[in-house]
Amino acid sequence: MRKACASEPVYARLGSIVHDLPYYGNMIVEAIRYGLEGPALDEPWAYRMHSVRPDRFVASYIRAAATTPGLTRDEGLALVGGLLSHCALDLTLHPLVNYCARRDTAELGGHESVHHRRTEKFHALFFHLDRVGYDVIGTAEFRVATRVVKSGSMVRARVEQPIVDFVREAYRGAYGGAPEGKTWAGWVRSFAHFGALVSAPWAARNSQRVRKDAGLRFRYFDNDVFRFFEFYACSERRLAELCNLGYDYFDAGDFSRAAEDAFVAAARIDDLAEPQPQAEDALPALPRLLVTCTPGISRPTHLSAAA
Repeated sequence: MRKACASEPVYARLGSIVHDLPYYGNMIVEAIRYGLEGPALDEPWAYRMHSVRPDRFVASYIRAAATTPGLTRDEGLALVGGLLSHCALDLTLHPLVNYCARRDTAELGGHESVHHRRTEKFHALFFHLDRVGYDVIGTAEFRVATRVVKSGSMVRARVEQPIVDFVREAYRGAYGGAPEGKTWAGWVRSFAHFGALVSAPWAARNSQRVRKDAGLRFRYFDNDVFRFFEFYACSERRLAELCNLGYDYFDAGDFSRAAEDAFVAAARIDDLAEPQPQAEDALPALPRLLVTCTPGISRPTHLSAAA
């Protein structure tokens, strides 16, 4: 799977962003919404993939990657590796992101999804500085990293046909329906627009400014309450576990209900937006927050308290 992701980086990137693609609507509108600290876009398909049988969606996705005509084995495995990386990160880092976002909502007010996005922004910034040595925001490299299909366009909503077929089957296998192909292609195009926007010089200047703020690093990344890299170590272990399971499921070619049930049970993929830490994950402890936060993408409206 590692070799497949290296040989098919475009589809590895596509897999890694599939869960979040619906959040990338009209980028002009979303940029204004972000700048004015408005709530994140509430998108039903993103909610389904994160919180409605996410384990069954992953199983359906792997089955589609392995069986869709027109996809090579390496392309299918890269799509799977990317998706599982997203799952591993959400399962192990969202407890920390949710803690920070709800802490900030309680202290500063505003909408929780605004604080959620801000937390993830600073996690990404300081992670790249510490692990990679530089931040990709505001660079051409970032623009390349947001190209997630091989036949896409910045103008037209189009993707290659095997990917259209693959996505349709992945959704239908879990939910009985799927977004229209043109709608999904529009999300891909919007993500490319996002890449163009955030690779611009103004984004680089903002990154260079905030990275020097020791208070931001202390608040969001490394302090007396938590250390990001202690959670990230759990992410790496979870990714190895999920990729081994995902590879075996893909490679065996048995997609019966019994085989799917066995994969789902072994993978332990919980609600990706509101994961409940499991003993096997050995996540560091966080303080319990008994607060009522504003409903939003990262917080289903039926929940009234955060942990």
